[in-house]
Amino acid sequence: MERRCIRDQSGMPTRREAIQKTLAFEPVSPVPYNLDFTKDMRAKLADHFGQDDVDEAVGNYILQVNIGSNAGAEINRVAGGLMKPLGDNRYQDEFGVVWDKSGGDDIGVPANQVLAEPDADLLQVPDITDPLRWQGYEDVLAAAGDRYVLVCFSSPLFQRAWFLRGMAEWMMDMAMNESFVNTVLDRLMEFSISLVGEVARRGGADGIFFYDDYAQQTGLLFSPEMFRRYYAPRLGNIFGAATKCGLDVFFHSCGDMSAVLEDIQAAGANVFNPFQPEVMDVEGVARQFAGRLAFYGGISTQHTLPYGAPEDVRREVEHRRSLFREQGGYILAAAHALQRDVPLENVLAFLEAARSS
Repeated sequence: MERRCIRDQSGMPTRREAIQKTLAFEPVSPVPYNLDFTKDMRAKLADHFGQDDVDEAVGNYILQVNIGSNAGAEINRVAGGLMKPLGDNRYQDEFGVVWDKSGGDDIGVPANQVLAEPDADLLQVPDITDPLRWQGYEDVLAAAGDRYVLVCFSSPLFQRAWFLRGMAEWMMDMAMNESFVNTVLDRLMEFSISLVGEVARRGGADGIFFYDDYAQQTGLLFSPEMFRRYYAPRLGNIFGAATKCGLDVFFHSCGDMSAVLEDIQAAGANVFNPFQPEVMDVEGVARQFAGRLAFYGGISTQHTLPYGAPEDVRREVEHRRSLFREQGGYILAAAHALQRDVPLENVLAFLEAARSS
């Protein structure tokens, strides 16, 4: 599917062009923005705006298309049909992982152990051409208008491995069973690279967004050396495949990723998300990576948006934009999907500030 640029009659860049200029480190005014929402918050905003298409109502610059069956952006999850309902709020994904969603979470928690033993032959890699993964894909892309199209895929390596094996078991394996870990990660890497190729073959996408959480509030879940041994080279291969296909690479990892952010940039990421202000030095990071790595996020979802006043939101928006005003490379966004407990007036304050120059 070929994307055509829809030129704004005012001569201003289209939303897609604004994102492209931003990723090329060209200053853009106003700075492009994007907001993601949980299902409950999306419903709340649909009621407020009186329309179901909340992304268009708020003026989002990005159309996210989720080709992952479970984790990741909730909207436009074209691969949702891969989740088999088992009853009692449990679903089985295409890798065989059972997800318990009884807690009301959009994602849920793994409820079984596919890799019960450190045996890589137990891993059954799905068929990336399964029609259920792509059902409705072209219809979603056809509605992009002038937005930048970002295809989203969760858990290419670390998360998928521990979903299959169990968190504690996978951590022990990384320390004590290197051969098993390498085999599993190589198979997951090959699956991810094949998925990139399928996205490119189908056309219509501008970028691809990988979600893979490696950190917590206080730093990495394991040592930087272990990240560099197991994950950085494989991420480099996945990112490289996307770059060769002409796709911008967005990478999401929650928590404080400061210790390996240079590795992420060197692996070929163009954009880092969520740029959490609670745990990262946003001013220092912006200076360190000026002209090398763009950022997407940065507005506090732990403090300012849920608990601050509208003026606090406007002040934080202006501060984040000021860090990138001369150098470009920033997509204004909340550091995570907005929960239902964010006051409506704070969402509207974000939009008011975002739309101003």
